[in-house]
Amino acid sequence: MYDPEKYAAVADNFVYVHRALRRDLARIIEGGRELFESDFPRFARILAKHTELEEVLFFPALEERAPGSTQMTTDPHQEIEALVDSLFADSSGEGLEERLRALQELLLAHLAEEEELVMPAMMEHFEAAEIWALDGQIMEHCAPEFMQEMLPWWFRHIDAADRVAVGQNMAVGVPPEVLPMLAQLISAGLDEAEWSELVNHVPALAAGRS
Repeated sequence: MYDPEKYAAVADNFVYVHRALRRDLARIIEGGRELFESDFPRFARILAKHTELEEVLFFPALEERAPGSTQMTTDPHQEIEALVDSLFADSSGEGLEERLRALQELLLAHLAEEEELVMPAMMEHFEAAEIWALDGQIMEHCAPEFMQEMLPWWFRHIDAADRVAVGQNMAVGVPPEVLPMLAQLISAGLDEAEWSELVNHVPALAAGRS
């Protein structure tokens, strides 16, 4: 049984971002070439930053306490990056959907492996406060322009229950002076009904939309 506090601390990066990545890639595949050309570059940027944050923040910290815990992630990260690069290098010919589905298959297996192996190891070897401290360093590695793109995308591609969970985590883990800015970015990804539902459950976000 997971410790709820530890789960909350680690879930944003290993559950809720993963769910958004899965949903967005599936949407892009179903949308065909036009949606690929308009939306895949954003998906690729967010996936690359997610991988970078794992490799710079979370995995080195875990390796210090549990050597070998993240070794299984190295090859998939490189394979996924290579597939993404190949899609950008040659997206005009036949077989685009098949190549996207190959990326999807590899990514889904990789995300599941992280959730089954890395995430439990994080909860085993760190206290909740330590995980929150790592999480708090994320914005140091993200340009404001990236946050402006990522936060609306994230909340657009998770369901209402996940939005509430992430919003509650932000209300607890983000400095009070930063929360209104993040809330404003989040609101940009939601329609009025979705935003009202989120704020009803997480009132601390209310300053995000005038």
